Amino acid sequence: MRQALIPPKPCEFCGVTMERKTVNGRLEDGGVFRRRRFCSLTCANSRRSVTPGGLMWRARQHRRKACEACGWTKSLHVHHVNGDRTDERLENFQTLCTHCHNYWHALLNRHGLPIAGRMPALLAGAGRTV
Repeated sequence: MRQALIPPKPCEFCGVTMERKTVNGRLEDGGVFRRRRFCSLTCANSRRSVTPGGLMWRARQHRRKACEACGWTKSLHVHHVNGDRTDERLENFQTLCTHCHNYWHALLNRHGLPIAGRMPALLAGAGRTV
């Protein structure tokens, strides 16, 4: 059977010209080649920027066991104190429950203030858990 000629294309990350691969003596399927965006796993994993979902995943890795404002232990979020999601310093993270996080953002929005700053503890001893 005659193989359809599919022109080579550049890798989206490094720009190297990609051609169809041969695996176990068989030529890579044309549809698979058309969908392929990177020349290797190294290029595929070397994106220049982190997606918003990736930033949230990284922040969740530093989440504490309880809300730092009220002490609640369920439905916890990570609040970025300076408002910059790309700032991954530990001092920029504050663990808040869903209610406190929404309240803090709504309060600041209502008063026209920037979404930045640490929410104060509402109860004595809240936020002291690690």
